[in-house]
Amino acid sequence: MMTNNVSYSTDIENKILANLDGWRIGESSTGARADETISPFMTAEESFHRPNKVITRNECRLFYEEALDLAYMHTNRLNVNDLSNVEFNVFLRAVCKWAASNLWNKYNIRVNNEDMEDTYVQSYGGLLYKSALKTLQPFINQRFSNMSGYGNDDDESDIWIV
Repeated sequence: MMTNNVSYSTDIENKILANLDGWRIGESSTGARADETISPFMTAEESFHRPNKVITRNECRLFYEEALDLAYMHTNRLNVNDLSNVEFNVFLRAVCKWAASNLWNKYNIRVNNEDMEDTYVQSYGGLLYKSALKTLQPFINQRFSNMSGYGNDDDESDIWIV
């Protein structure tokens, strides 16, 4: 039996960041400095040096590991060793999308009129989340809770699942 590697790596990190336009990994997750002027138009090189959001590698790894745990729980799995390479890649992309959704939601909170934190009804993070769950749907392991017989004990053809 082959084992699929779900350990955090730069490949997984890149898959997460691919869902977050203009985000990158940096030393700290602080925003722009106060003495820095911000131009509304920038070149491709400037976008790397002044990204939409800078997060730490540890934060990205934490959100990935949390999304992996949530995906295992959602699909009733303890591991993904029974998946083929193609299935494993689809599963892993869904986990990365779920991690990206959680990161997006962490940094995109709005305050409503009552000064209460609230998320937008339809946000990019929500779209990522729905897409991840839809992708994981075929991977859900069904668990049978009970098998019962109906009628005569000798007749095994009447067994049905509850």
